[in-house]
Amino acid sequence: MKTFLRTTLVALFCLATTGLFAQLSDLHYLPPLKQKDGAFVQQTIYVTTPETETFQVYVYRGTSTEPVATLNVSNTSTATYNPGDGNNGITLVSDANTGVVHSNAGLRFESENGKKFYVNWRGRSASQGSSLTSKGRAALGTAFKWVGIPNRGAQLTALSNSLGIMATEDNTVVSIFGYNPNTTFRQGSSEEGLTADDITVTLNKGQTYVLESSVTTANSPNRDGWLGASITSSKPIAVNFGQMHIQPVAGSTSRDAAIDQIIPENTLGKEYVLVRGRGIDGLEFPVVIATQNNTQIFVNGGTTPIATINNGDYYAIPSTYYSQSSTNSSVPGGNLYVRTSKEAYVVQSLAGDVSDATGDVNFIAPINCLLSNTVNNIPDVSVVAGQTISGGITIIASTAIADQDIVVTYGIMQVPTATLTAAKKSVTGNTEWKTYYLAGLTGAVKSECHRANSCWLFRLPKCNWCIRIFFRV
Repeated sequence: MKTFLRTTLVALFCLATTGLFAQLSDLHYLPPLKQKDGAFVQQTIYVTTPETETFQVYVYRGTSTEPVATLNVSNTSTATYNPGDGNNGITLVSDANTGVVHSNAGLRFESENGKKFYVNWRGRSASQGSSLTSKGRAALGTAFKWVGIPNRGAQLTALSNSLGIMATEDNTVVSIFGYNPNTTFRQGSSEEGLTADDITVTLNKGQTYVLESSVTTANSPNRDGWLGASITSSKPIAVNFGQMHIQPVAGSTSRDAAIDQIIPENTLGKEYVLVRGRGIDGLEFPVVIATQNNTQIFVNGGTTPIATINNGDYYAIPSTYYSQSSTNSSVPGGNLYVRTSKEAYVVQSLAGDVSDATGDVNFIAPINCLLSNTVNNIPDVSVVAGQTISGGITIIASTAIADQDIVVTYGIMQVPTATLTAAKKSVTGNTEWKTYYLAGLTGAVKSECHRANSCWLFRLPKCNWCIRIFFRV
């Protein structure tokens, strides 16, 4: 059992191939997920915006055309929606509604007059917690991979791997295939009820489909057999993944929760910068999932690939490649530069502390995406569904931007430039970037680049305890 909770909050997401605002969107889909053993009990969905004037956001459940809630939101007024505790049938489905088409689960958030906003789902129990930020319209596509990390713990009554899909149009044919043929999935009360080598379902707008692959035995193929599976659809869908509970350290009886939303394959990139959390080596590593054959993986500017993988395969990069491995350093936040020869998914296993019960998994965005120069705002960075935790951010910035031009405020306080400078780390193998790890923040967080007319904000979607932000000239 962990000694504290930590969250994985987010601000913006960058679409890799265009200059669109992605997580800042007028439309957000939130497919449900499946948990075991109460990973999430209390839950809160936060709706925020940079807009100064108040506008309304309508919340729809499943296929309903009538909103279940109407929220008023502005930059100074955060709105929240409580979907209910535990397996509420909205964000988290029961056994009976797993492996079957469902019309009353999942949420859609839509604003009036095209106003743009963020949607962040945070959940916790007494000992676990995680969060997910919707990617807005950028989340929608027709080809994805089921991402995550190998689930190797010993707590067999709790370990679970989940996939949530939500359709945006009627008559959407969804296929899941390419997983280990020995992998099994829950169908209703039968934990191993789905055994087919591929799964095809047809969904109408607002309908959802959730899969769960439980780790039931020590040598279960469900530990990673689903990892890298293809998810294709005839019309755009949104996809969430969850590992509720997760433990990558073999033999450990500890566990935690992890959730996130991903983007389609056609919006991925080839370059990634990751900032390490505060965990032990067994919890701190990236996983690369290939979308094409002969995908070479390079780290820290090396010219020889450390691995070559094919479509649907994955490779876990050892934690020793991070620039800093000490979990007790006074200046945490070692980084890692990853380059792939072809577009690939990258997810990060990381932790909030040295305890192996503080892990999480984050979908990571590439560094080749352009956005504005402000994240405004991230509400209650140190609160997860009513529980106070230790909050903070990581920043990935262009080396051409001076420390004094990066302004981070939290509540009514500003992070001193001297603190930023002390936290700064160079990126081995890529002189264009530097990183910062800023812990101990509270209240609403805002981050800006004040180099007039010459910097843009980038970010990675999630990290343990923190928000990841990119600044680039």
